[in-house]
Amino acid sequence: MKQELYQVLLVDDMPDAVKVLRDRLKAFDFLNVLPIQSDPFEARSFITENKIDILFLDMDMPGMDGFTLIQSLPEPPVVIICSGHNSYAYESYDMQAVGYVDKMVGHEKLVRTLKLAVAEVDKRAASRIRKSTTISLRCMETKVMKIIDKAHIYIAEINGKELTVYLKGADNQIEKLQSNITLTELYNQLSLQDFIRIGRSYVIHRKAIEGYTHSKIVIKDLKMKIPVSALDYQELLSFINQAE
Repeated sequence: MKQELYQVLLVDDMPDAVKVLRDRLKAFDFLNVLPIQSDPFEARSFITENKIDILFLDMDMPGMDGFTLIQSLPEPPVVIICSGHNSYAYESYDMQAVGYVDKMVGHEKLVRTLKLAVAEVDKRAASRIRKSTTISLRCMETKVMKIIDKAHIYIAEINGKELTVYLKGADNQIEKLQSNITLTELYNQLSLQDFIRIGRSYVIHRKAIEGYTHSKIVIKDLKMKIPVSALDYQELLSFINQAE
């Protein structure tokens, strides 16, 4: 789990029918269960205006069914279909929902479905972070947080607990920034199309690669040769071929 709390909303035109489910959900300390929404139109506005991570959604509602509600949202939350009719189970695939539960779902199935939902929430959050064009890094020397264009990150290396990030801007000058985040934390915020991780010590932008062999990578503009393991070399080949 990547969050301390996941925001959960239940939408059902018969709120009494999901009160048992709501109470069961409240027993999970990683969930913040919001008040039940009984009107699908009001629910749509609420979801649009608030951060909802997981949505338990009834399908049969007057005026707007669950399928139409999801289609009307520009960025729908992770959906779990919640219905008393087993015939709706198949629609979870059409709606790209993570699962289907009965309104009186048992504990074990509820736990399994929540694990899938939380994993999907985390996956979407990680994807949004990677797609962002900037990253915030705290400079160890000045203690100031800097907003860095990810395209300017040339190479990063970790030495002990000190991360050194080499930045190359539009003027082609290279500057160094020391930060206290880990290499993994940095890599998890970068595009997999533009950056490759080599071993435990390096993250490299593809534009920084001048050449490579089965045992090393030569970095442009820097007198650096990065050692490459056999496993890293196979991943490097796949990474290079992505651009071709």
